Amino acid sequence: MPIAGLSWEPHWVEAIGIVAGSLTTLAYLPQVIQVWRSRSARDVSLGMFSLMVVGIGLWLCYGLLIGSPALILANAVTLVLAGLVLIGKLRFDRRD
Repeated sequence: MPIAGLSWEPHWVEAIGIVAGSLTTLAYLPQVIQVWRSRSARDVSLGMFSLMVVGIGLWLCYGLLIGSPALILANAVTLVLAGLVLIGKLRFDRRD
């Protein structure tokens, strides 16, 4: 639903989505690097990342269904990054 009194061109709205998606996607990068460099995910919540991966997967499906490039791109990359953290959690915690 548009904000009353504001009228934005669709390309600006999509640009805002791409910037927002890029920032929230990049937020996962330090965690991915930390888990894989240290070979430890002891402080990572399995429940949180499991739910997050499922949720991101659903956001990706939603983006595909409505044809939103911002949602598709951001969630595809975020799914890979969050998935890497989850894989690291499952793989490295076995050794602890």
